[in-house]
Amino acid sequence: MFENLETPWKYVAMALVFPLFFQTDVFQFVWGAQDPLSIALAKRILLLFPAAAIIFCCWVSVPNVLSIIVRQNRREFISAFFLTWWDLGRAIFHFWGGIVRFIINLGGWAYGFVRLVVLGFLLMAKDLLLFPMRAFGEVSNTSFQRGIPWPAIMMMIVWTFVEAAIFTFVMHDLVVNVMESFSDGEFQGGTILKIGLFVVFTFFVLGSYAVIHTLGQAVKEKRWGAVVAYALIEIIVAAVETVLFYREFVDALVPWFAQHAGDNFELGIVGTLSIAFAVWFGIRCMTWFLFGASAIPMLLAMIQRTGISMEGSTRSAVSSGKSQNPMLVYIHSAMTEFREEMDWVQNKGDYILSSFLVPPLQILAVCINFCTLLIGGNHLFQLPFRSFQDILDTKDLIEKARKSVRKD
Repeated sequence: MFENLETPWKYVAMALVFPLFFQTDVFQFVWGAQDPLSIALAKRILLLFPAAAIIFCCWVSVPNVLSIIVRQNRREFISAFFLTWWDLGRAIFHFWGGIVRFIINLGGWAYGFVRLVVLGFLLMAKDLLLFPMRAFGEVSNTSFQRGIPWPAIMMMIVWTFVEAAIFTFVMHDLVVNVMESFSDGEFQGGTILKIGLFVVFTFFVLGSYAVIHTLGQAVKEKRWGAVVAYALIEIIVAAVETVLFYREFVDALVPWFAQHAGDNFELGIVGTLSIAFAVWFGIRCMTWFLFGASAIPMLLAMIQRTGISMEGSTRSAVSSGKSQNPMLVYIHSAMTEFREEMDWVQNKGDYILSSFLVPPLQILAVCINFCTLLIGGNHLFQLPFRSFQDILDTKDLIEKARKSVRKD
């Protein structure tokens, strides 16, 4: 290539294209095509980009050196030229150190994230295992505070279902016989009839307690006309329940009475109904004073949508003063900690992104500085980059380049 040139010009031409003498060997070495895969990968990761940057800067250095002849501020330009090479060497070492720092930061971030996920699952499992005991404790604490009597309401509902189930069992055969008389003996009750009777008797039992509550309110307010009307209604209800329902209970006790009273024992209709009424009265009084007096007003308020007054209750005062503790304490605390940890994960992710992008971009910035040094006599980037935020936006770079051209 250089054989036809004379000796002085031969050396000049060789100096102008001096990267040609070593760039092929350098690229073959850093590519490592003949090396084992692990060594080849290590060379390509650690050496390929810095070697390409050095060769590129060598090519750009040739016109930079030639431009010294026509430049005015040669001393400042030469200083900037050598400082650019210094920036390249520092950027290469930053690149190697950045790879190590990126691996360490990525491992720490992965460990923290996995730890966060594992602890979250453990706390969730612990919360779910302890939830029954915490719920029982919450119910126990609130049961002794003023407010809505949920235990009484639950007991009232359970007793209503029990009494309705008993009435359904007692009245099922009678209803089947009555319906058979209307259908010429072809009626079959089954599960649907039992469900219908159960629903009807549920409302019947609740209505019986509602009449007692309304009668008591009328007596308390001294509305004597209403007292007489509600008393008559309660007497009719008592008579119906005594004759239809509680009479069966007394009939079940007749053999026991006959066993102790002799073979000639006859209870009679008056005795049967009297005992049935006594049983009805005793059960109504017992359930009313135990939970009916507290539960029925609340249930009527819910049904009639008149609202439940909570003024003066300790629970409402406590609720207004401070927020209640959540039932799933560990999950709540874990979610709070998770939101805080996610901020850490995001910040750490930005830091990892910076440690991944800044080292190679720093080498690329040095190569661009060589080009801007040739064109404008100054550097476009201020090195080194400390973080990803130090890299200017494209618009800022263009504006900076325009200002430098106008200054020149």
